[in-house]
Amino acid sequence: MARLRYVDPGASTAADAAYAEVGRMGRPILNLYRALANQPPALAAFLQMSRYVRSESSLEPGLRELVILATAQELKQAYELSHHVQAAQREGVSAKKIAAVAQGEPVDLLSEPEQCAVEFARQVALTRTCDDQLFGRLQSAFSDEQIVDLVVTTAWYHLCAVILGSLMVELEADDQ
Repeated sequence: MARLRYVDPGASTAADAAYAEVGRMGRPILNLYRALANQPPALAAFLQMSRYVRSESSLEPGLRELVILATAQELKQAYELSHHVQAAQREGVSAKKIAAVAQGEPVDLLSEPEQCAVEFARQVALTRTCDDQLFGRLQSAFSDEQIVDLVVTTAWYHLCAVILGSLMVELEADDQ
């Protein structure tokens, strides 16, 4: 059971303004948003960063989803795994790649850039950084801009894991 009430649409003018932004982003009103709506300015800020990570980042969308899945798997976040398995499917990531990353299996079937990015997400989940060897591989596979976006995306989903875990946000009934 969630530790805070979920704020329903229509319960707060400020929350409704944020929910309107969720609609403009083409997203459903998830329990994560409904929990954050207990503090509408925090939800608004959350949505702004979410928009950047999901829509404005220089990372290719399928790669981004693999990174999110790797982060969620390492941080044991079933909520994010569920949502991002679906997102990866929508981005055309193969079922084999999704399953391997979401289950924490070896990633031999991924391209070298995908392998680097997934290994980065996994290493950061364990150590909050990466070693020099892996960073060198990242520099061979990605531009500086892409490396920053990879770091920001990974860090963003660490923040999401803290929110989801601390508030005990439940997976939406239709996604279980």
